[in-house]
Amino acid sequence: MAIVLRLAAALGAAGLIAVDASAGAGATGVVERGHLASSPALGRPIRYNLYKPAIAPEPGQRWPVLYLLHGGNPGEADWMEAGDLAKTMDRAIASGEIPPTVVVTPYAGDSWYVDNPDPGGAGLMKTALTRDLVRAIDASLPTAACRQGRAVAGLSTGGYGALLFAFDLPRQYAAAISLSGSISPTMGPQMSRRLKIAQRLYDGAFGVPFKPSRFNAWNLFPKVGQLGIGRTPKPAVFLDAGDKDPGGIVQGTTELHLALLRRGVDSTLRIVGGRHEWALWRRELGPALKWLGPKLDPTCGQVVAAAPSSPVGTGAATLAATPTAAPNGN
Repeated sequence: MAIVLRLAAALGAAGLIAVDASAGAGATGVVERGHLASSPALGRPIRYNLYKPAIAPEPGQRWPVLYLLHGGNPGEADWMEAGDLAKTMDRAIASGEIPPTVVVTPYAGDSWYVDNPDPGGAGLMKTALTRDLVRAIDASLPTAACRQGRAVAGLSTGGYGALLFAFDLPRQYAAAISLSGSISPTMGPQMSRRLKIAQRLYDGAFGVPFKPSRFNAWNLFPKVGQLGIGRTPKPAVFLDAGDKDPGGIVQGTTELHLALLRRGVDSTLRIVGGRHEWALWRRELGPALKWLGPKLDPTCGQVVAAAPSSPVGTGAATLAATPTAAPNGN
């Protein structure tokens, strides 16, 4: 049985594209594979796949976008294949749990979603995905190009990455979802066991050899204290983990949830039975989407007025202004 704690805080260039559209009852979204987005930050294109809803945006609305991050390699196809993403999205949209939403699954390798300028490192991956990829998606699709229309999620290292992006860019993402996220506190020089494990765990993302100071600079816990400063909005957060997730994931996730509540962040914690595997993440994506749906606004907060009556009585709606919002540079 799931333990759910819901406590609102009061205490391109495109390459060759393969398209999948399976027939079946009801509206079926389209999966497009093999997209490329230009990335000045990386100096090479970003590979990504897309899920596009079968339902076009309603008059006066645009598609929200969910950026869905993978864990350790292989990469961007994980969510489409092992994760049954398209089927889960189709069900969530058909049930009304989430508005018709685009899902982007980019490839980030073993970057841990941080900017790593080291020779032989993964490059400025965070900047690439939060700036270059977002710009490419908003330029190529009818997206709700605003904070209210944008969310980020991921599993394992991607769960950490999703939270990192939302904490560092709260004006860009309204919500973040972590499934079995690789969440742990900062490291001190006395933590010899953790430091030894870190030498092989982090794939060079925080230096070779591992540099605790770099790890701590990218750590989520100190970033919680910066949320809401200067009237910046606070992202809503959904934290999910399996009770048999390894490596202190349950403890780290729970501690982060409590830190977020103390900071006044809308944080939901869900601990369920399961291991660090796709059986867990496939199952938990549905509840995560149900949580996310009400937090997405396809109108970007614009006033939607009823259109004047027409001879055919379509009853359409029009948007007072077309929303546009470029992602923050970082």
